[in-house]
Amino acid sequence: MMGKATNIPDELQQRLRAEQLHTHYQQLPAMIIAPALGALFTAWVLWDAVNTSYLKTGLAMILSISLLRIFLYRKYFSRLRQNEPQQVWRVLAISLALLSGCIWGSTAIFLYPPLQAEYEVYMLVLLALVPVAPMAALAVYMPAFYVYYLPCIAPFVITLGLQEGRAEKMTALLLLMMSGAIITFANKYAAMLTEAIRLRLQLAEQTEKLEQAAIVKTRFLAAASHDLRQPVHAMGLFIASLQTQCQELGQNKLFTQIAQSILVLRRMLDTMLDISRLDAGIIEVHQQDFKLSELMNRLRDEFAPLAAAQGLEFRYVKSRQIVNTDPALLERILRNLLTNALKYTHHGRILFGCRRCGENIKIQIGDTGSGIPPTQLENIFIEFTRLENNASQAEQGMGLGLSISQRLTDLLQHSLTVYSQEGRGSIFSLSLPCHQRSVKLISINQINHPVTRPNLHQWQVIIVDDDDAVRLGMTALLTQWHARVIAAANIDELSKKLQKTTQAPDLLITDYRLAQGVTAEDIIRIVNDKFKQAISTIIITGDTTPARILEAHNAGQILLHKPVDPEKLKACINSLKLESAGQAAAL
Repeated sequence: MMGKATNIPDELQQRLRAEQLHTHYQQLPAMIIAPALGALFTAWVLWDAVNTSYLKTGLAMILSISLLRIFLYRKYFSRLRQNEPQQVWRVLAISLALLSGCIWGSTAIFLYPPLQAEYEVYMLVLLALVPVAPMAALAVYMPAFYVYYLPCIAPFVITLGLQEGRAEKMTALLLLMMSGAIITFANKYAAMLTEAIRLRLQLAEQTEKLEQAAIVKTRFLAAASHDLRQPVHAMGLFIASLQTQCQELGQNKLFTQIAQSILVLRRMLDTMLDISRLDAGIIEVHQQDFKLSELMNRLRDEFAPLAAAQGLEFRYVKSRQIVNTDPALLERILRNLLTNALKYTHHGRILFGCRRCGENIKIQIGDTGSGIPPTQLENIFIEFTRLENNASQAEQGMGLGLSISQRLTDLLQHSLTVYSQEGRGSIFSLSLPCHQRSVKLISINQINHPVTRPNLHQWQVIIVDDDDAVRLGMTALLTQWHARVIAAANIDELSKKLQKTTQAPDLLITDYRLAQGVTAEDIIRIVNDKFKQAISTIIITGDTTPARILEAHNAGQILLHKPVDPEKLKACINSLKLESAGQAAAL
Protein backbone atom coordinates (compact mmCIF):
# COMPACT_ATOMS: atom_id res chain seq x y z
CA MET A 1 0.00 0.00 0.00
CA MET A 2 2.64 2.46 1.03
CA GLY A 3 4.62 1.70 -2.09
CA LYS A 4 1.73 2.74 -4.24
CA ALA A 5 1.34 5.95 -2.33
CA THR A 6 4.99 6.89 -2.68
CA ASN A 7 5.29 6.10 -6.39
CA ILE A 8 2.77 8.68 -7.50
CA PRO A 9 3.55 11.98 -9.28
CA ASP A 10 4.75 14.92 -7.20
CA GLU A 11 1.64 16.98 -7.94
CA LEU A 12 -0.65 14.17 -6.83
CA GLN A 13 1.60 13.54 -3.82
CA GLN A 14 1.11 17.15 -2.71
CA ARG A 15 -2.65 16.85 -3.14
CA LEU A 16 -2.54 13.60 -1.19
CA ARG A 17 -0.73 15.21 1.75
CA ALA A 18 -3.14 18.12 1.69
CA GLU A 19 -6.09 15.72 1.72
CA GLN A 20 -4.57 13.79 4.64
CA LEU A 21 -4.26 17.00 6.62
CA HIS A 22 -7.80 17.98 5.63
CA THR A 23 -9.15 14.63 6.82
CA HIS A 24 -7.26 15.04 10.10
CA TYR A 25 -8.98 18.37 10.75
CA GLN A 26 -12.32 16.81 9.85
CA GLN A 27 -11.77 14.38 12.75
CA LEU A 28 -11.14 17.15 15.29
CA PRO A 29 -14.68 17.10 16.80
CA ALA A 30 -14.05 13.57 18.09
CA MET A 31 -10.72 14.71 19.56
CA ILE A 32 -12.46 17.65 21.24
CA ILE A 33 -15.30 15.85 22.99
CA ALA A 34 -13.71 12.52 23.98
CA PRO A 35 -10.59 13.89 25.78
CA ALA A 36 -12.65 16.50 27.65
CA LEU A 37 -15.12 13.88 28.90
CA GLY A 38 -12.28 11.49 29.71
CA ALA A 39 -10.44 14.14 31.72
CA LEU A 40 -13.58 15.06 33.70
CA PHE A 41 -14.27 11.41 34.48
CA THR A 42 -10.65 10.77 35.52
CA ALA A 43 -10.67 13.76 37.86
CA TRP A 44 -13.91 12.54 39.44
CA VAL A 45 -12.58 8.98 39.95
CA LEU A 46 -9.18 9.99 41.36
CA TRP A 47 -10.28 13.07 43.32
CA ASP A 48 -9.88 11.40 46.71
CA ALA A 49 -6.90 9.24 45.73
CA VAL A 50 -4.26 11.72 44.51
CA ASN A 51 -3.15 15.29 44.94
CA THR A 52 -6.01 17.43 43.63
CA SER A 53 -3.63 20.14 42.41
CA TYR A 54 -2.33 17.68 39.80
CA LEU A 55 -5.87 16.85 38.76
CA LYS A 56 -6.90 20.49 38.50
CA THR A 57 -3.84 21.38 36.43
CA GLY A 58 -4.23 18.44 34.07
CA LEU A 59 -7.97 19.00 33.71
CA ALA A 60 -7.46 22.68 32.92
CA MET A 61 -4.84 21.86 30.29
CA ILE A 62 -7.00 19.19 28.60
CA LEU A 63 -10.00 21.52 28.50
CA SER A 64 -7.78 24.33 27.16
CA ILE A 65 -6.58 22.09 24.35
CA SER A 66 -10.19 21.20 23.52
CA LEU A 67 -11.09 24.88 23.32
CA LEU A 68 -8.06 25.54 21.14
CA ARG A 69 -9.09 22.71 18.83
CA ILE A 70 -12.57 24.22 18.56
CA PHE A 71 -11.00 27.52 17.50
CA LEU A 72 -8.70 25.84 14.96
CA TYR A 73 -11.53 23.72 13.58
CA ARG A 74 -13.72 26.75 12.97
CA LYS A 75 -10.87 28.72 11.47
CA TYR A 76 -9.66 25.91 9.24
CA PHE A 77 -13.06 25.41 7.66
CA SER A 78 -13.68 29.11 7.24
CA ARG A 79 -12.40 31.28 4.44
CA LEU A 80 -9.49 32.33 6.64
CA ARG A 81 -7.63 29.09 5.92
CA GLN A 82 -7.26 30.11 2.29
CA ASN A 83 -4.88 32.84 3.44
CA GLU A 84 -2.72 30.54 5.57
CA PRO A 85 0.11 28.39 4.20
CA GLN A 86 -0.52 24.68 4.63
CA GLN A 87 2.68 24.23 6.60
CA VAL A 88 1.18 26.32 9.42
CA TRP A 89 -1.71 23.89 9.77
CA ARG A 90 0.67 20.93 9.81
CA VAL A 91 2.70 22.48 12.63
CA LEU A 92 -0.44 23.29 14.61
CA ALA A 93 -1.77 19.74 14.20
CA ILE A 94 1.53 18.22 15.35
CA SER A 95 1.93 20.69 18.23
CA LEU A 96 -1.53 20.02 19.66
CA ALA A 97 -1.06 16.26 19.33
CA LEU A 98 2.31 16.49 21.12
CA LEU A 99 0.92 18.65 23.93
CA SER A 100 -2.08 16.36 24.40
CA GLY A 101 0.14 13.27 24.49
CA CYS A 102 2.46 14.82 27.08
CA ILE A 103 -0.45 15.76 29.35
CA TRP A 104 -1.95 12.28 29.28
CA GLY A 105 1.49 10.75 29.71
CA SER A 106 2.05 12.84 32.82
CA THR A 107 -0.67 10.86 34.61
CA ALA A 108 1.99 8.19 35.07
CA ILE A 109 3.09 10.07 38.22
CA PHE A 110 -0.11 8.81 39.87
CA LEU A 111 1.32 5.27 39.79
CA TYR A 112 3.97 6.17 42.38
CA PRO A 113 3.52 5.87 45.24
CA PRO A 114 1.20 2.89 44.49
CA LEU A 115 -2.54 3.54 44.55
CA GLN A 116 -5.21 1.42 46.14
CA ALA A 117 -6.22 -1.64 44.13
CA GLU A 118 -9.50 -0.23 42.77
CA TYR A 119 -7.73 2.91 41.55
CA GLU A 120 -4.94 0.90 39.93
CA VAL A 121 -7.56 -1.00 37.92
CA TYR A 122 -8.92 2.29 36.63
CA MET A 123 -5.40 3.48 35.77
CA LEU A 124 -4.77 0.29 33.80
CA VAL A 125 -8.03 0.76 31.88
CA LEU A 126 -7.07 4.38 31.26
CA LEU A 127 -3.65 3.22 30.13
CA ALA A 128 -5.23 0.83 27.63
CA LEU A 129 -7.70 3.34 26.18
CA VAL A 130 -6.07 6.76 26.11
CA PRO A 131 -3.15 6.00 23.75
CA VAL A 132 -5.34 4.03 21.33
CA ALA A 133 -8.63 5.98 21.37
CA PRO A 134 -7.66 8.78 18.94
CA MET A 135 -5.90 6.45 16.49
CA ALA A 136 -8.74 6.65 13.93
CA ALA A 137 -8.42 10.44 13.89
CA LEU A 138 -4.63 10.63 14.07
CA ALA A 139 -3.54 7.71 11.88
CA VAL A 140 -4.62 9.52 8.72
CA TYR A 141 -1.76 11.94 9.48
CA MET A 142 0.98 9.76 10.98
CA PRO A 143 3.31 12.56 12.21
CA ALA A 144 0.51 13.69 14.55
CA PHE A 145 -0.05 10.09 15.67
CA TYR A 146 3.61 9.52 16.60
CA VAL A 147 4.00 12.75 18.58
CA TYR A 148 0.83 11.89 20.50
CA TYR A 149 1.30 8.17 21.12
CA LEU A 150 4.97 8.05 22.12
CA PRO A 151 4.83 10.81 24.81
CA CYS A 152 1.57 9.28 26.02
CA ILE A 153 2.87 5.73 26.51
CA ALA A 154 6.58 6.29 27.26
CA PRO A 155 6.14 7.72 30.83
CA PHE A 156 4.07 4.67 31.83
CA VAL A 157 6.67 2.26 30.46
CA ILE A 158 9.50 4.09 32.20
CA THR A 159 7.65 4.47 35.52
CA LEU A 160 6.60 0.83 35.63
CA GLY A 161 10.00 -0.39 34.44
CA LEU A 162 11.79 1.41 37.27
CA GLN A 163 9.67 -0.27 39.93
CA GLU A 164 11.21 -3.16 41.86
CA GLY A 165 8.20 -5.45 41.70
CA ARG A 166 8.07 -8.22 39.11
CA ALA A 167 4.46 -7.41 38.20
CA GLU A 168 5.32 -3.80 37.36
CA LYS A 169 8.25 -4.85 35.17
CA MET A 170 6.08 -7.41 33.34
CA THR A 171 3.45 -4.73 32.80
CA ALA A 172 6.09 -2.42 31.32
CA LEU A 173 7.23 -5.22 29.00
CA LEU A 174 3.65 -5.89 28.01
CA LEU A 175 3.18 -2.20 27.21
CA LEU A 176 6.22 -2.28 24.95
CA MET A 177 4.89 -5.30 23.08
CA MET A 178 1.45 -3.72 22.84
CA SER A 179 2.98 -0.48 21.56
CA GLY A 180 4.77 -2.33 18.78
CA ALA A 181 1.51 -3.98 17.73
CA ILE A 182 -0.42 -0.69 17.90
CA ILE A 183 2.19 1.18 15.86
CA THR A 184 2.21 -1.60 13.25
CA PHE A 185 -1.59 -1.56 13.07
CA ALA A 186 -1.63 2.25 12.88
CA ASN A 187 0.80 2.16 9.94
CA LYS A 188 -1.33 -0.37 8.08
CA TYR A 189 -4.47 1.59 8.85
CA ALA A 190 -2.78 4.79 7.66
CA ALA A 191 -1.64 3.04 4.47
CA MET A 192 -5.19 1.87 3.83
CA LEU A 193 -6.59 5.37 4.37
CA THR A 194 -3.87 6.88 2.21
CA GLU A 195 -4.60 4.43 -0.59
CA ALA A 196 -8.32 5.20 -0.37
CA ILE A 197 -7.60 8.93 -0.57
CA ARG A 198 -5.20 8.37 -3.48
CA LEU A 199 -7.79 6.36 -5.40
CA ARG A 200 -10.43 9.00 -4.70
CA LEU A 201 -8.16 11.77 -5.96
CA GLN A 202 -7.25 9.81 -9.08
CA LEU A 203 -10.91 9.02 -9.70
CA ALA A 204 -11.78 12.70 -9.34
CA GLU A 205 -8.96 13.57 -11.74
CA GLN A 206 -10.15 11.04 -14.31
CA THR A 207 -13.73 12.22 -13.90
CA GLU A 208 -12.61 15.79 -14.52
CA LYS A 209 -10.75 14.68 -17.65
CA LEU A 210 -13.85 12.86 -18.90
CA GLU A 211 -15.99 15.92 -18.22
CA GLN A 212 -13.52 18.10 -20.08
CA ALA A 213 -13.50 15.62 -22.96
CA ALA A 214 -17.31 15.73 -23.01
CA ILE A 215 -17.21 19.54 -23.11
CA VAL A 216 -14.69 19.47 -25.96
CA LYS A 217 -16.87 16.94 -27.79
CA THR A 218 -19.94 19.10 -27.35
CA ARG A 219 -18.11 22.19 -28.60
CA PHE A 220 -16.72 20.30 -31.59
CA LEU A 221 -20.12 18.91 -32.50
CA ALA A 222 -21.68 22.34 -32.14
CA ALA A 223 -19.02 23.89 -34.39
CA ALA A 224 -19.19 21.08 -36.94
CA SER A 225 -22.98 21.12 -36.85
CA HIS A 226 -23.04 24.88 -37.40
CA ASP A 227 -20.68 24.68 -40.38
CA LEU A 228 -22.68 21.83 -41.94
CA ARG A 229 -26.05 23.44 -41.36
CA GLN A 230 -25.27 26.50 -43.49
CA PRO A 231 -24.90 24.76 -46.90
CA VAL A 232 -27.58 22.14 -46.14
CA HIS A 233 -29.96 24.93 -45.15
CA ALA A 234 -29.25 26.78 -48.40
CA MET A 235 -29.69 23.60 -50.47
CA GLY A 236 -33.02 22.89 -48.80
CA LEU A 237 -34.29 26.37 -49.63
CA PHE A 238 -33.20 26.12 -53.26
CA ILE A 239 -34.72 22.64 -53.61
CA ALA A 240 -38.04 23.82 -52.16
CA SER A 241 -38.13 26.80 -54.52
CA LEU A 242 -37.42 24.52 -57.53
CA GLN A 243 -40.22 22.08 -56.77
CA THR A 244 -42.76 23.75 -59.05
CA GLN A 245 -40.30 24.03 -61.96
CA CYS A 246 -39.32 20.36 -61.63
CA GLN A 247 -42.96 19.30 -61.70
CA GLU A 248 -43.59 21.38 -64.81
CA LEU A 249 -40.56 19.82 -66.55
CA GLY A 250 -41.55 16.29 -65.60
CA GLN A 251 -38.52 15.80 -63.34
CA ASN A 252 -40.42 14.64 -60.29
CA LYS A 253 -38.25 11.53 -59.86
CA LEU A 254 -35.04 13.57 -59.95
CA PHE A 255 -36.49 16.12 -57.55
CA THR A 256 -37.58 13.36 -55.17
CA GLN A 257 -34.09 11.83 -55.16
CA ILE A 258 -32.44 15.17 -54.43
CA ALA A 259 -35.01 16.02 -51.76
CA GLN A 260 -34.49 12.60 -50.18
CA SER A 261 -30.73 13.21 -49.96
CA ILE A 262 -31.33 16.57 -48.32
CA LEU A 263 -33.78 14.90 -45.93
CA VAL A 264 -31.13 12.37 -44.83
CA LEU A 265 -28.67 15.17 -44.08
CA ARG A 266 -31.34 17.17 -42.28
CA ARG A 267 -32.28 14.21 -40.10
CA MET A 268 -28.66 13.60 -39.13
CA LEU A 269 -28.29 17.24 -38.11
CA ASP A 270 -31.64 17.18 -36.31
CA THR A 271 -30.41 14.19 -34.34
CA MET A 272 -27.47 16.24 -33.11
CA LEU A 273 -29.94 19.02 -32.26
CA ASP A 274 -32.00 16.59 -30.19
CA ILE A 275 -28.93 15.81 -28.08
CA SER A 276 -28.37 19.53 -27.49
CA ARG A 277 -32.03 20.05 -26.53
CA LEU A 278 -31.86 17.15 -24.10
CA ASP A 279 -28.64 18.54 -22.62
CA ALA A 280 -30.31 21.94 -22.24
CA GLY A 281 -33.27 20.34 -20.47
CA ILE A 282 -35.89 22.29 -22.45
CA ILE A 283 -37.89 19.41 -23.92
CA GLU A 284 -41.35 19.75 -22.41
CA VAL A 285 -43.62 16.78 -21.79
CA HIS A 286 -47.27 17.23 -22.81
CA GLN A 287 -49.13 14.18 -21.59
CA GLN A 288 -52.58 13.32 -22.85
CA ASP A 289 -54.88 10.31 -23.18
CA PHE A 290 -55.07 8.92 -26.70
CA LYS A 291 -55.67 5.73 -28.62
CA LEU A 292 -52.39 3.97 -29.20
CA SER A 293 -53.74 2.55 -32.46
CA GLU A 294 -53.72 5.97 -34.16
CA LEU A 295 -50.00 6.42 -33.57
CA MET A 296 -49.10 2.83 -34.37
CA ASN A 297 -51.22 2.78 -37.54
CA ARG A 298 -49.44 5.86 -38.83
CA LEU A 299 -46.03 4.33 -38.15
CA ARG A 300 -47.14 1.09 -39.80
CA ASP A 301 -48.22 2.98 -42.92
CA GLU A 302 -44.81 4.66 -43.03
CA PHE A 303 -42.50 1.73 -42.29
CA ALA A 304 -44.32 -1.22 -43.88
CA PRO A 305 -43.52 -0.01 -47.44
CA LEU A 306 -39.90 0.60 -46.44
CA ALA A 307 -39.63 -2.93 -45.10
CA ALA A 308 -41.23 -4.34 -48.26
CA ALA A 309 -38.72 -2.41 -50.38
CA GLN A 310 -35.94 -4.26 -48.51
CA GLY A 311 -37.65 -7.61 -49.03
CA LEU A 312 -38.70 -7.86 -45.39
CA GLU A 313 -41.99 -9.01 -43.93
CA PHE A 314 -43.62 -6.39 -41.69
CA ARG A 315 -45.91 -7.93 -39.09
CA TYR A 316 -48.21 -5.57 -37.25
CA VAL A 317 -50.30 -6.35 -34.18
CA LYS A 318 -53.16 -3.90 -33.66
CA SER A 319 -53.92 -2.33 -30.30
CA ARG A 320 -57.11 -0.96 -28.76
CA GLN A 321 -55.40 0.37 -25.66
CA ILE A 322 -55.60 3.92 -24.35
CA VAL A 323 -52.37 5.34 -22.96
CA ASN A 324 -51.38 8.51 -21.16
CA THR A 325 -48.11 9.98 -22.36
CA ASP A 326 -46.67 12.56 -24.74
CA PRO A 327 -47.65 11.34 -28.24
CA ALA A 328 -44.96 13.34 -30.04
CA LEU A 329 -42.12 12.06 -27.85
CA LEU A 330 -43.50 8.52 -27.92
CA GLU A 331 -43.61 8.67 -31.70
CA ARG A 332 -40.00 9.83 -31.78
CA ILE A 333 -38.92 6.89 -29.61
CA LEU A 334 -40.81 4.33 -31.70
CA ARG A 335 -39.61 5.89 -34.94
CA ASN A 336 -36.00 5.58 -33.78
CA LEU A 337 -36.51 1.94 -32.81
CA LEU A 338 -38.21 1.07 -36.11
CA THR A 339 -35.51 2.86 -38.07
CA ASN A 340 -32.89 0.95 -36.13
CA ALA A 341 -34.63 -2.35 -36.90
CA LEU A 342 -34.66 -1.57 -40.63
CA LYS A 343 -30.96 -0.68 -40.60
CA TYR A 344 -29.80 -3.95 -39.10
CA THR A 345 -32.26 -6.41 -40.66
CA HIS A 346 -31.34 -7.72 -44.12
CA HIS A 347 -33.65 -10.73 -44.30
CA GLY A 348 -36.63 -12.11 -42.44
CA ARG A 349 -39.18 -9.89 -40.76
CA ILE A 350 -39.90 -7.00 -38.42
CA LEU A 351 -42.57 -7.27 -35.73
CA PHE A 352 -44.38 -4.17 -34.48
CA GLY A 353 -47.08 -4.56 -31.85
CA CYS A 354 -48.02 -4.33 -28.20
CA ARG A 355 -49.46 -6.44 -25.41
CA ARG A 356 -50.92 -5.88 -21.97
CA CYS A 357 -48.69 -6.59 -18.96
CA GLY A 358 -50.65 -5.94 -15.78
CA GLU A 359 -51.21 -2.20 -15.44
CA ASN A 360 -48.77 -1.44 -18.25
CA ILE A 361 -48.67 -1.65 -22.01
CA LYS A 362 -45.54 -3.09 -23.56
CA ILE A 363 -44.86 -1.89 -27.10
CA GLN A 364 -42.43 -4.26 -28.79
CA ILE A 365 -40.33 -3.93 -31.92
CA GLY A 366 -38.62 -7.17 -32.90
CA ASP A 367 -36.43 -8.07 -35.83
CA THR A 368 -34.51 -11.01 -37.27
CA GLY A 369 -31.41 -8.94 -37.86
CA SER A 370 -27.81 -9.42 -36.84
CA GLY A 371 -28.51 -9.15 -33.12
CA ILE A 372 -26.32 -7.56 -30.49
CA PRO A 373 -23.28 -9.26 -28.93
CA PRO A 374 -23.71 -9.76 -25.15
CA THR A 375 -20.57 -7.70 -24.52
CA GLN A 376 -22.13 -4.67 -26.25
CA LEU A 377 -25.64 -4.79 -24.79
CA GLU A 378 -24.77 -2.29 -22.05
CA ASN A 379 -23.18 0.12 -24.53
CA ILE A 380 -25.87 0.46 -27.19
CA PHE A 381 -27.59 3.33 -25.35
CA ILE A 382 -24.34 5.33 -25.10
CA GLU A 383 -23.95 8.25 -27.50
CA PHE A 384 -22.07 7.56 -30.76
CA THR A 385 -22.07 3.79 -30.22
CA ARG A 386 -22.26 1.89 -33.51
CA LEU A 387 -22.17 -1.90 -33.70
CA GLU A 388 -19.66 -3.61 -35.95
CA ASN A 389 -21.60 -5.57 -38.55
CA ASN A 390 -22.22 -5.71 -42.26
CA ALA A 391 -24.15 -2.44 -42.34
CA SER A 392 -22.48 0.44 -44.11
CA GLN A 393 -21.60 3.60 -42.23
CA ALA A 394 -24.40 5.42 -44.03
CA GLU A 395 -26.86 2.77 -42.85
CA GLN A 396 -25.52 2.84 -39.32
CA GLY A 397 -25.91 6.58 -38.95
CA MET A 398 -24.24 8.45 -36.10
CA GLY A 399 -25.01 6.08 -33.25
CA LEU A 400 -27.35 8.53 -31.51
CA GLY A 401 -30.80 7.06 -32.13
CA LEU A 402 -30.87 4.60 -29.24
CA SER A 403 -29.24 7.12 -26.91
CA ILE A 404 -31.94 9.67 -27.70
CA SER A 405 -34.65 7.01 -27.29
CA GLN A 406 -33.33 6.07 -23.86
CA ARG A 407 -33.14 9.68 -22.69
CA LEU A 408 -36.64 10.44 -23.97
CA THR A 409 -37.89 7.30 -22.23
CA ASP A 410 -36.35 8.49 -18.97
CA LEU A 411 -37.94 11.91 -19.52
CA LEU A 412 -41.35 10.26 -19.87
CA GLN A 413 -40.62 8.02 -16.88
CA HIS A 414 -41.21 4.89 -18.95
CA SER A 415 -39.01 1.81 -19.26
CA LEU A 416 -37.01 0.67 -22.30
CA THR A 417 -35.41 -2.80 -22.32
CA VAL A 418 -33.76 -4.97 -24.95
CA TYR A 419 -33.40 -8.71 -25.42
CA SER A 420 -31.06 -9.88 -28.16
CA GLN A 421 -29.33 -12.98 -29.47
CA GLU A 422 -26.38 -12.50 -31.76
CA GLY A 423 -27.21 -13.74 -35.24
CA ARG A 424 -30.93 -14.16 -34.49
CA GLY A 425 -32.25 -10.66 -33.84
CA SER A 426 -33.41 -8.28 -31.13
CA ILE A 427 -36.58 -7.25 -29.31
CA PHE A 428 -36.92 -3.75 -27.87
CA SER A 429 -39.73 -3.34 -25.32
CA LEU A 430 -41.14 0.00 -24.21
CA SER A 431 -43.38 -0.16 -21.12
CA LEU A 432 -45.82 2.64 -20.32
CA PRO A 433 -48.96 2.92 -18.19
CA CYS A 434 -52.36 2.32 -19.77
CA HIS A 435 -55.76 3.80 -18.88
CA GLN A 436 -58.94 1.83 -18.39
CA ARG A 437 -61.23 4.72 -17.54
CA SER A 438 -63.44 6.45 -20.06
CA VAL A 439 -61.81 9.66 -21.17
CA LYS A 440 -62.37 12.32 -23.76
CA LEU A 441 -59.80 11.59 -26.44
CA ILE A 442 -58.18 13.92 -28.92
CA SER A 443 -57.13 12.41 -32.22
CA ILE A 444 -53.38 12.72 -32.48
CA ASN A 445 -53.66 12.45 -36.26
CA GLN A 446 -54.51 16.15 -36.10
CA ILE A 447 -51.01 16.88 -34.87
CA ASN A 448 -49.20 16.27 -38.13
CA HIS A 449 -51.66 17.45 -40.76
CA PRO A 450 -50.22 18.67 -44.09
CA VAL A 451 -49.23 22.30 -44.14
CA THR A 452 -50.48 24.32 -47.08
CA ARG A 453 -48.23 26.77 -48.84
CA PRO A 454 -48.62 30.18 -47.20
CA ASN A 455 -50.02 32.92 -49.42
CA LEU A 456 -47.92 35.96 -48.59
CA HIS A 457 -49.57 38.24 -51.14
CA GLN A 458 -48.99 41.88 -50.11
CA TRP A 459 -46.74 40.73 -47.26
CA GLN A 460 -43.40 42.46 -46.88
CA VAL A 461 -40.71 40.24 -45.38
CA ILE A 462 -37.24 41.32 -44.25
CA ILE A 463 -34.47 38.70 -44.50
CA VAL A 464 -31.12 39.24 -42.78
CA ASP A 465 -28.38 36.62 -43.24
CA ASP A 466 -24.69 37.07 -43.97
CA ASP A 467 -24.48 33.79 -45.92
CA ASP A 468 -25.08 34.63 -49.59
CA ALA A 469 -26.46 31.20 -50.51
CA VAL A 470 -28.87 31.14 -47.59
CA ARG A 471 -30.05 34.67 -48.29
CA LEU A 472 -30.62 33.96 -51.99
CA GLY A 473 -32.35 30.65 -51.25
CA MET A 474 -34.69 32.19 -48.69
CA THR A 475 -35.46 35.08 -51.05
CA ALA A 476 -36.30 32.68 -53.88
CA LEU A 477 -38.58 30.58 -51.67
CA LEU A 478 -40.49 33.51 -50.16
CA THR A 479 -40.82 35.17 -53.57
CA GLN A 480 -42.40 31.96 -54.83
CA TRP A 481 -44.86 32.32 -51.95
CA HIS A 482 -45.72 35.81 -53.36
CA ALA A 483 -43.97 37.86 -50.68
CA ARG A 484 -42.14 41.13 -51.30
CA VAL A 485 -38.66 40.57 -49.89
CA ILE A 486 -36.09 43.00 -48.51
CA ALA A 487 -32.83 41.07 -48.10
CA ALA A 488 -29.70 42.31 -46.32
CA ALA A 489 -26.37 40.73 -45.44
CA ASN A 490 -25.49 42.91 -42.45
CA ILE A 491 -26.72 45.66 -40.21
CA ASP A 492 -25.38 48.49 -42.42
CA GLU A 493 -27.08 47.18 -45.55
CA LEU A 494 -30.29 46.70 -43.59
CA SER A 495 -30.21 50.29 -42.30
CA LYS A 496 -29.77 51.67 -45.82
CA LYS A 497 -32.67 49.62 -47.21
CA LEU A 498 -34.94 50.54 -44.31
CA GLN A 499 -34.43 54.23 -45.13
CA LYS A 500 -36.05 53.62 -48.53
CA THR A 501 -39.31 52.20 -47.18
CA THR A 502 -42.03 53.50 -44.92
CA GLN A 503 -44.17 50.37 -44.86
CA ALA A 504 -43.74 48.29 -41.74
CA PRO A 505 -42.78 44.71 -42.58
CA ASP A 506 -45.15 41.88 -41.75
CA LEU A 507 -42.35 39.50 -40.88
CA LEU A 508 -38.65 39.58 -40.01
CA ILE A 509 -36.52 36.48 -40.64
CA THR A 510 -32.98 36.84 -39.35
CA ASP A 511 -29.97 34.71 -38.60
CA TYR A 512 -29.07 34.73 -34.92
CA ARG A 513 -25.35 35.38 -35.21
CA LEU A 514 -24.01 37.72 -37.87
CA ALA A 515 -20.58 39.14 -38.60
CA GLN A 516 -18.76 41.53 -36.24
CA GLY A 517 -20.61 40.28 -33.16
CA VAL A 518 -24.05 41.40 -34.36
CA THR A 519 -26.90 39.19 -33.12
CA ALA A 520 -30.60 38.82 -33.84
CA GLU A 521 -31.39 41.03 -30.84
CA ASP A 522 -29.59 43.92 -32.56
CA ILE A 523 -31.52 43.38 -35.80
CA ILE A 524 -34.86 43.13 -33.99
CA ARG A 525 -34.16 46.32 -32.04
CA ILE A 526 -33.28 48.29 -35.19
CA VAL A 527 -36.38 47.15 -37.08
CA ASN A 528 -38.73 47.72 -34.14
CA ASP A 529 -37.26 51.17 -33.46
CA LYS A 530 -37.61 52.11 -37.12
CA PHE A 531 -41.33 51.29 -37.32
CA LYS A 532 -42.23 51.97 -33.66
CA GLN A 533 -43.84 48.57 -33.21
CA ALA A 534 -42.95 44.95 -32.46
CA ILE A 535 -42.49 43.07 -35.73
CA SER A 536 -43.23 39.34 -35.86
CA THR A 537 -39.85 37.61 -35.97
CA ILE A 538 -38.47 34.19 -36.80
CA ILE A 539 -34.87 33.61 -35.75
CA ILE A 540 -32.89 31.03 -37.70
CA THR A 541 -29.60 29.74 -36.34
CA GLY A 542 -27.05 27.01 -36.76
CA ASP A 543 -25.99 27.33 -33.13
CA THR A 544 -27.13 24.15 -31.35
CA THR A 545 -25.27 24.59 -28.06
CA PRO A 546 -27.50 23.81 -25.04
CA ALA A 547 -26.91 27.28 -23.57
CA ARG A 548 -28.14 29.04 -26.73
CA ILE A 549 -31.21 26.79 -26.99
CA LEU A 550 -32.07 27.42 -23.34
CA GLU A 551 -31.60 31.19 -23.79
CA ALA A 552 -34.00 31.28 -26.73
CA HIS A 553 -36.50 29.09 -24.91
CA ASN A 554 -36.50 31.33 -21.83
CA ALA A 555 -36.92 34.43 -23.99
CA GLY A 556 -39.96 32.94 -25.72
CA GLN A 557 -38.47 33.46 -29.19
CA ILE A 558 -39.55 31.57 -32.31
CA LEU A 559 -36.33 29.73 -33.06
CA LEU A 560 -35.70 27.46 -36.05
CA HIS A 561 -32.48 25.56 -36.49
CA LYS A 562 -30.66 25.20 -39.76
CA PRO A 563 -31.30 23.38 -41.97
CA VAL A 564 -34.88 24.58 -41.77
CA ASP A 565 -37.48 22.20 -43.14
CA PRO A 566 -39.67 24.26 -45.50
CA GLU A 567 -42.68 22.52 -43.90
CA LYS A 568 -41.69 23.93 -40.51
CA LEU A 569 -41.19 27.36 -42.05
CA LYS A 570 -44.64 27.12 -43.63
CA ALA A 571 -46.18 26.14 -40.30
CA CYS A 572 -44.51 29.06 -38.49
CA ILE A 573 -45.57 31.60 -41.10
CA ASN A 574 -49.14 30.28 -41.22
CA SER A 575 -49.28 30.47 -37.43
CA LEU A 576 -48.07 34.07 -37.51
CA LYS A 577 -50.62 34.91 -40.21
CA LEU A 578 -53.45 33.49 -38.10
CA GLU A 579 -52.19 35.42 -35.08
CA SER A 580 -51.96 38.62 -37.13
CA ALA A 581 -55.46 38.11 -38.52
CA GLY A 582 -56.84 37.53 -35.02
CA GLN A 583 -55.27 40.73 -33.74
CA ALA A 584 -56.65 42.68 -36.69
CA ALA A 585 -60.15 41.29 -36.08
CA ALA A 586 -59.94 42.26 -32.41
CA LEU A 587 -59.17 45.83 -33.42
